[in-house]
Amino acid sequence: MCRCLYYAARSSDRVWRTESNEQDELVRVAIDGQFRSLPPSGTGTYLEQLLDELPRVAPGDEFLVIDPARSERDQRARRLLPDTLKNDARVRRLRWETVGFEQAARPLRPDLLHIPSFAAPLRSETPFVVTIHDAIPFVLPAYQASLPMRAHLALMRRTTSRATLVLTPSEAAADDLNRVLGIPSERIRVTPEAADPRFAPAASRQLRSDLAERYGLHGPYIFNVGGLDVRKRVDLLIEAFALVRHRLPAGTKLLIGGKAHSGNPAVYPPIEPLIAELGVGNDVILTGWLGDDEKLALYQAAAAYVTPSIYEGFGLTPLEAMACGTPVIAANRTSFPEVIGDAGLLVEPEVGPLSRAIVRLLNDPALQRELSDRGLARAGQFSWRRLAEQTVSAYREAIELARSTTHREKH
Repeated sequence: MCRCLYYAARSSDRVWRTESNEQDELVRVAIDGQFRSLPPSGTGTYLEQLLDELPRVAPGDEFLVIDPARSERDQRARRLLPDTLKNDARVRRLRWETVGFEQAARPLRPDLLHIPSFAAPLRSETPFVVTIHDAIPFVLPAYQASLPMRAHLALMRRTTSRATLVLTPSEAAADDLNRVLGIPSERIRVTPEAADPRFAPAASRQLRSDLAERYGLHGPYIFNVGGLDVRKRVDLLIEAFALVRHRLPAGTKLLIGGKAHSGNPAVYPPIEPLIAELGVGNDVILTGWLGDDEKLALYQAAAAYVTPSIYEGFGLTPLEAMACGTPVIAANRTSFPEVIGDAGLLVEPEVGPLSRAIVRLLNDPALQRELSDRGLARAGQFSWRRLAEQTVSAYREAIELARSTTHREKH
């Protein structure tokens, strides 16, 4: 199979084509690629992994990846904005999601549009599918506190409701999309995600040594890199650790990676005051932003990965930890049970159950080895290749559904 990269006529947008001798009908899908030029995120990871696998699982099909940073049409539209709005990222993104992507895709005449996030065009002659990763803003009030956010969510709720199919990464998320957003179950397709193949037990000894020196990791440590927003309940993890740290192996630290994405304290409550109040400043380490290689090495060397998050559309970080052979403790909530299964310790997100699980795991080498083995096996059941296969199947189904609907309307 040969994968070719070329540019579409009258557009600077990238088109990926795979060549094949098969005679199946060509499917031409335009994919919103804006997350390729935005800061790293879970949606960005999803998009990159999907784009990497699509040409392998669908030889002969065309996937047109349209990025607003490269769209000539969108650049012209930006120049027409008032000067006060040209550099407003929120305005540019809203315009792209509601109008720009569909307009940029239209001259390429795709069979289908794919928007890989909670967004959709105001109107589109081309059928489209949407990937909605979770219903967090509709389930947790802190995420829709501002009037602009509520207006944006209301608009996107209306536009995404017209999607031919909706993709989502877990049964838990699918249930919420049906229950909270009213999306009919028959229009939802579950496409589980996976850990990047580079997440594996092997680690660079030099990098591990450098990180140990940087963060003062001279003994075992508990790792968390799931995010600092309020639903992640990092405060609960700190409280549980503070309660039992003297019952853990000597020198055990709690290492928390990442940084707040905004200064909104309702969504990203500062955790430094809690650390000071509990007197654990010498044992709780905040790394700030971590590079990919650093995060991988910290996963690999951790004694345990612990996440008491109360809501996850999929829960990728514990899966990444399991792929590295690191034992996992997670909240028995939303998607965690279906992702982790019996390969980790699932507990109620409360100080008592969480602290007891930490003590049990870190003081039981046999349990650590058992969960490491189970985690590796469990992580191997998820793959981006399978997600791409399921996505292509959804593409073809959506195209056929749209055609049959059009045929019925004409007759």
